[in-house]
Amino acid sequence: MRSRASCRIESSASEMGEEPIQVGLVIGQLTYGGAESQVYELAIGLACRHAVTVYCLSDKTDPYGDRLESAGIKVRRFPSRGSLDVRRAASLGRALREDKIDIAHAFLFIASAYTYLATRWHSRIRWIASARNCKLEPDFLRRQIIRRAFRRADAVICNSAEMQRFAATQYGAPVERSYVVYNGVAAERFARARKRHDGLRIGTIGRIESQKNLDAFLRAAAAVAAKRPDARFEIAGVGTLRHPLEELARTLGLERKVRFVGAVADVPDFLAGLDQFWLTSDWEGTPNVVLEAMAAGLPVVATAVGGTPEIVEDRVTGRLVPRGGVEAIAEAAEGLAADPAAACALGVRAQAAVRARFSIAAMVAATECVYRAILPTDV
Repeated sequence: MRSRASCRIESSASEMGEEPIQVGLVIGQLTYGGAESQVYELAIGLACRHAVTVYCLSDKTDPYGDRLESAGIKVRRFPSRGSLDVRRAASLGRALREDKIDIAHAFLFIASAYTYLATRWHSRIRWIASARNCKLEPDFLRRQIIRRAFRRADAVICNSAEMQRFAATQYGAPVERSYVVYNGVAAERFARARKRHDGLRIGTIGRIESQKNLDAFLRAAAAVAAKRPDARFEIAGVGTLRHPLEELARTLGLERKVRFVGAVADVPDFLAGLDQFWLTSDWEGTPNVVLEAMAAGLPVVATAVGGTPEIVEDRVTGRLVPRGGVEAIAEAAEGLAADPAAACALGVRAQAAVRARFSIAAMVAATECVYRAILPTDV
């Protein structure tokens, strides 16, 4: 299996005398999210040397659609008419041909399925599937189409080695055409001075959905609050489970200690107000928000799922706990709170690790290398 270490670009395409590539990035939506932020950063990075168009399979484009267009990158929208819309796939195919796309790079499973259908009869277009979270598609028909897509793709990009294994075992992604490209973070954006406050501040960011297991977050918060009455907790994000989680917070006696803050436009500012960052997910690919918290110098407590153990080294750059491990989350958090010097050292090492291994430049270069590997030599 290949990794980004085997896919480095030492100089830009212009320096190498290579022709610019017509790149199409395909994604389901451009709302707040890890994959969406990576599409944005990749598009901006590639646009320095290549022609980039972003194809959004819905009209949900706030905030990244506007940001991309403000940066001069074309965004084409394909509103949904159904669960798996063949007409939308045909429209995407026509758009890719009209724009003379060389590489169509899909993000996430459903976008990969659509891109497979859109390019099926257009062999000139090379296309890339991507695997970014370890959750098997529950719908049988969709799952079969995704499997076929991953087997037929010119390349498969995964954002962790764990995702690479998942894509191979669950969707039949060929190992010889599979690459690991880790997420990239603009570490300098997150290096802000901590805000002064009283007590202990712990937070998380993410969609308020079952994947993030915020039930475990709240139960661990209750355990910490029982020993640290000065502890306060903040949950940033939107989703369908906010109301039941607010009810659970009241049941646990946390109504005055937990704040649901909604969508956060300035993530670095939010992180600057915390002492610890928790991620209690049941599944992940490579969680972008953990990299951001590490870049902010925060001690991270995260469940050891998906690619998280590939970016967080337990007791070196963060704390890893079992999935659903409420007691383990609380114990790790209490240990960090009891030893501020050790917590600070953890954050410093985490920040250094992000700068060294997970830069946006490295992510863009590794992705561009995959593009070059699958293009005909005359492009």
